[in-house]
Amino acid sequence: MLLFETLLQSLLVPDCKATLTRSDDGHPAFQLSTGGTVILEPSTVMFDDAEPEDAPGVVDLGPALRRIHDFLARFPIRVEDSGIVAVFTLHAPTDKPLWSDEGLRATVRQQSSKGEQTFAGSEAKDLLLIDRATLARDDWRALLDAFDERTAEWAGALECVFPEHAALVRPVPVAPTVEATLPPDEGWDDYAASLGIDDPEALAARVARHAEAAYARFPSVRDHYEATYGLKLPRGLAYLSALFAALGELPEDPPEHYIACQPGRSRSHAWTDSALGMRLSGLSEWFLPDALQRKTKDAARLHDEDQVPPGAEGPLDPRLDMRYRRDAPQFVTFLSGNSDGKHWGFWYDSPDHFPVIASNYARDSAETWLAEEPEIADFLRATFDDALRESLEHLDDDGESEENLRFYRNQLRALRVIQAHLDALDTFDAEQPPEDEPLCPWPRTERNPVGSPRLALRPDTGPVPDKVPGFSFLHSEDPDTDTLKTYIAEARRELAEGRPAYAHALGLYLHWCDDDALRDEAGSLLLHAYEALGFRPFAAILKVHLLHRDLASVGVFED
Repeated sequence: MLLFETLLQSLLVPDCKATLTRSDDGHPAFQLSTGGTVILEPSTVMFDDAEPEDAPGVVDLGPALRRIHDFLARFPIRVEDSGIVAVFTLHAPTDKPLWSDEGLRATVRQQSSKGEQTFAGSEAKDLLLIDRATLARDDWRALLDAFDERTAEWAGALECVFPEHAALVRPVPVAPTVEATLPPDEGWDDYAASLGIDDPEALAARVARHAEAAYARFPSVRDHYEATYGLKLPRGLAYLSALFAALGELPEDPPEHYIACQPGRSRSHAWTDSALGMRLSGLSEWFLPDALQRKTKDAARLHDEDQVPPGAEGPLDPRLDMRYRRDAPQFVTFLSGNSDGKHWGFWYDSPDHFPVIASNYARDSAETWLAEEPEIADFLRATFDDALRESLEHLDDDGESEENLRFYRNQLRALRVIQAHLDALDTFDAEQPPEDEPLCPWPRTERNPVGSPRLALRPDTGPVPDKVPGFSFLHSEDPDTDTLKTYIAEARRELAEGRPAYAHALGLYLHWCDDDALRDEAGSLLLHAYEALGFRPFAAILKVHLLHRDLASVGVFED
C-alpha cells in the first residue's frame, strides 16, 4: 500500500503526517499527526477528533478515496502459470502526477521468473489506472468484481498479459465525429456543396462505385501479391484504395494547397497529405491501372554501374519496392508519410497468418512500431482522430501565428472531407461478406529487439536472452562489434540445438543496426533463423534485400 500512502500524504497539509490503521469496524483508517483519526467508510469519510482543514484533499475526494484504497489493496498481484511466476507491482509515476483531474496514475511493473531464473521485466509508464468518471460510477462493486475475475484468468494466459492490463477499466477510444468536436465552420455547407459531398446519398453512391471497383480488383491483386511475396494480403487494402480513388475524383484540391493537382492520384494525394500526412506508396499502388503489369528498373540504374553486386544484374526484384535500408524482411510498405521517411506497412509475425499494421521513420531512428489497430479501416480512423486532435490543440494555442492558424483551419476542412468519405466507405464495407483473416496467435515477447516491435514467437522456439539489446531495461547503448560476434556465436549454438528464437531476435537487431563490419554474419544469422522457423518468404525477401541494400532509391518500378 505504499502508493496509497504516497497519495494520502499529498492530500494533507504540509506539516501533517498520516499513519495507516483500521477502525474498530474494520474500515481502512489513518491517524493524523495533528490529532484524530480519519475513517474511510464505503459511502462517507468520517473525521473522528480530526480537523478536516488538515486533510483538504481527503475532503475533496470524499468516498472516492475509499474506492482508490480498495483497488490499490489488490496489488501486488502474483500470477503463476506453467511454473512461471509473474508479479505486477505499482510505483509512483515519473512524468505525470499521481492524482490529477484525469484520475489516478502509476507506473506498473511486471517481473517474471521461473525457479531461480529471472526474466526481463516490462512496465507501463504513467498508466491511467482509474479515471475520475470510473470512480463515480454506480456499479463500482461490479467493476472490482470484474477486475478480480480478469486477474484470476491471467493464470491461464500469462503470455498474453502485459502491465497495461492492470488498469481497472481499459478505456475504449471513441472516435470523435466531425460535427461533435470541430468548431463551427460557417462556410462549410457551401464548401461541401462545391465539392458535391453535401448530399449523403449521392456521396455514398459515388464512393460505392469506387469501392466496388477496388473490391472487385482485390482478388487479382491478392493473387499477384501471394505469387510475388508468398504472404497473405488483407482485404483492407481495397478499402484504402477506394478512399484514394474517391478523393481523386473531387472537383478541386484542398484549401490553399501548395500546388495545383490533376484529378486522380495526384489530387487524392493532395487531400490525404493535407489531412492525414499520408499518400499512396508500395502495395497501395497495386490497385492503379496497369500496376500489376509494371516492369522494374534495371539494377544498373540504381547501383553505380561498376558496383552492381555479382548475380544482381538485370531487372530488380519487385519486393525491393519501398523497402528502406533498415526495414525488416517482415515489413512490407503500403503508405508513405510526409516527413523523415515515414512509411506504414504490414508487419508479418508469420507467413501463415495475416499481418498487423506498423510504421517506421526511415530517416530518423528507423525503428518499427506496431499500431494499436491491426486493420486498415480502424487504423485510418485512429489516424484521423490523431490529426483532428492535433489541429484542435494548435487552434486553441494563443501563441500560434496567423499563418499557422490558417494552415490548421484548412486542415480541419480537409479532415471533414476525409470523414465524410470514411463514413460512406464504412457503410459499403459493412455490407460485404466478412473475410476470415486470422492474426498470428503466438504470444508476444515482453520486450523487443531494438529496431523491431515485440515479437510473436512460436512457444517451442526457445528463449531470447536479456543480452539482446532491447530485451533488458539495462540496455543503454549498442554493444561493440566483438561483443556482438560473441552473441552471434551463442545464437548459432542455440539455432543448432533447435532453438531459433535467439537468432531471430538478434538477427533482426543486427539487420536494423546495419553495421558494415558484421554485414555478412548478421545477414547469414537472420537468414538461417528464418529457414529454421520455416519462414521461407521472409528468407527470400532478406536475400534480395541483402543483395541490393545499397540501392540509391526505394522506388524500383519504371515510371
